[in-house]
Amino acid sequence: MSKLLFIFISGIVTLLALWALSAYVSRLFVKRSIQHLLRSIGKEPLPNFSSQLSRILPEPVKRYLHFALKEGQKNIRYAILTQQASFRHRPDSTWFTVRSTEYISGMEPGFVWDAVLRHNTFWWRTAKLSYMHGIGYGHIKLFGALTLQEHEGRETDVSMLFRYLSELVWLPTGLIPTKTLRWEAIDDNSALAIISDGGIKVEATFHVNQAGEIDRIKTTHKFRDHKSGFEQQPFTLECRAYRDVEGVMIPTRVDFIWNLESGDFRYGQFEIVDVRYFYN
Repeated sequence: MSKLLFIFISGIVTLLALWALSAYVSRLFVKRSIQHLLRSIGKEPLPNFSSQLSRILPEPVKRYLHFALKEGQKNIRYAILTQQASFRHRPDSTWFTVRSTEYISGMEPGFVWDAVLRHNTFWWRTAKLSYMHGIGYGHIKLFGALTLQEHEGRETDVSMLFRYLSELVWLPTGLIPTKTLRWEAIDDNSALAIISDGGIKVEATFHVNQAGEIDRIKTTHKFRDHKSGFEQQPFTLECRAYRDVEGVMIPTRVDFIWNLESGDFRYGQFEIVDVRYFYN
């Protein structure tokens, strides 16, 4: 073997070893975030759901809770969700697939979303989104190792708190008012949810149909990321395909939609594959 070839092969091996080490460290970071979230979830006992708890709520919220929960339903401390999805960056771009696992609290604001974004057999990325203790964070890594994007700051905090609020449709006991969440009436088919966590406050309008299903959640408290920075845009989460999971009615399909001046841009389509609930 020539000296030049030996140097070349050694360089490749070193690069692969460094890449593997970086991917390993990144996985440890994600696992540590999940463990931190689960340790921080409140353990105080909360009452089971009852008609008494919902009697003073706006009519659409009351209708939803009685649809989603049975009398005596135990409070869900947290859930582990397995999801599959399709995403695209622009209206004219191709869709790519996503497989993800999400750990989400039903007690106080907090979640970790751990995903693999696969464009084809040879090009994939990992993504992590999280919200804990008033701080939102996100990163995307090429092949799980090389950081392509990293998001933090006020816009990320607000966007991630809204994401937490909207995804409580998968843990309906989390939508019962608490010290961080309250409801205001709008009309017979919609109500305003206001969630506060530290210095962050997010509002979203929940639309409830006559069957009691939340079919849309709309907000202006979400930021769309561009190469030039963040841009606040109206956003809608559409919910459908409700089914019973351990006695709880949840939507198993949701769509992510930016409501742009040029028209609605449907950029994400989620399906819930599996749900595991953990109770107080």
